Amino acid sequence: MTDRLQVIWNKRLVGTLDRHKKGRVVFQYSQDWIRNESAPVSLSLPCRKEKFAPAISTAFFENLLPESNTRTVLAFRHRFDKKDTYSFLENFGEDCAGALSIIPEDQDPDFTPGQYENITQALIETLDKMQVDPEKYKLYPEMKQAKLSLAGAQDKLPVYIKGTEVYLPKNSGSATTHIIKPINAGFNDIPRNEAFCMELAQRSGFSIPNSKIMKIGGHELFVVDRYDRQKLNKEIVRIHQEDFCQAMGYPAERKYQETGGPGFAQCRELIDEYLSNEGATNRLLFISMLVFNYIIGNHDAHGKNFSILHNNGFELAPFYDLVSTQVYPLDNKFAMAIGRTFRLDRIRNHSFEVFAKDMNVRHNLLISLVDKMCRAMEKELNCLIMEHEKNYGKAKIYEDLNKVIQSNITQLQSFFG
Repeated sequence: MTDRLQVIWNKRLVGTLDRHKKGRVVFQYSQDWIRNESAPVSLSLPCRKEKFAPAISTAFFENLLPESNTRTVLAFRHRFDKKDTYSFLENFGEDCAGALSIIPEDQDPDFTPGQYENITQALIETLDKMQVDPEKYKLYPEMKQAKLSLAGAQDKLPVYIKGTEVYLPKNSGSATTHIIKPINAGFNDIPRNEAFCMELAQRSGFSIPNSKIMKIGGHELFVVDRYDRQKLNKEIVRIHQEDFCQAMGYPAERKYQETGGPGFAQCRELIDEYLSNEGATNRLLFISMLVFNYIIGNHDAHGKNFSILHNNGFELAPFYDLVSTQVYPLDNKFAMAIGRTFRLDRIRNHSFEVFAKDMNVRHNLLISLVDKMCRAMEKELNCLIMEHEKNYGKAKIYEDLNKVIQSNITQLQSFFG
């Protein structure tokens, strides 16, 4: 192995990553890319000839990597430090979020499309082990041939799905098409929770990737289409994207506002600067999503849960990772402050008055957006619960979701009534 990695975008070398102290990385664009493309991999890494400092380089690229227990297990099994960003990218960078593929400099990239390995049986066996001992076994680390990476703390795996069979890519030219998430022992029925919230958002007027519950070997998985992948002439093409933390240059450990990460005001500034090609539409869409997250009780909507597509310009990506955390016995603190508080029980009408100022909208417009969202969700709620129970069977999670959503709608209406 060398101490330099190639960063590939659309089968072309966009730049290189050099190893720095303590596993950090230094990014530099290739001169050919600057001359012929001039497309930045991140708003925080604009095209230029000079190398970028380790801090800003590492902040972007480490945000491509898994977090929490998954990261710890992977590092232990491959014998490198869990803070070693370079080694993670070296081992797991072939298929990342967005269009980037990262491979060692001494390896020739194989761009042959359609090269996949069927892992259906291995997946079932792993899910069996996870069911018996969920603390010991995690989905991503058990798939030992996976050279892929997805950010976040939740256990998940990017895969290629055809019919009822599940595959992993064999090379960098074969992209994944879906993300699967297993049951989590600490969070009851979380696949159904996420599938329900995602579909409720879709029916409430948001751009949301299609998702569903997939049953395999007696196990339930949450499956969502990758919006950063597109089928073109029988080939899966990667579309580049970055999350808000990457775009603003925040490292992964600062994804929460309380730990120095972005709040709603910073997100609004990013949208106004780079996504204002449709006027205020994206800002209003972002505000509406805040209202939706409030109603479903999604208190974990941090800076990494919103993204920008680099697709002939910049676009607000479809929304994702929509889960009601309020149905679980957690601390009910929001990832971003509403007004000046993170706590659900301290939010009042004046909190939304401050929020409206942070988002640069009139308070009356915010009232209108809240009313519209409450009506849309009330209209769809009961029907969607019945459909999910018909398709997947009855479960307590639907009762819990209904209770949280109805309660939060009532609370919001009391603020704006």
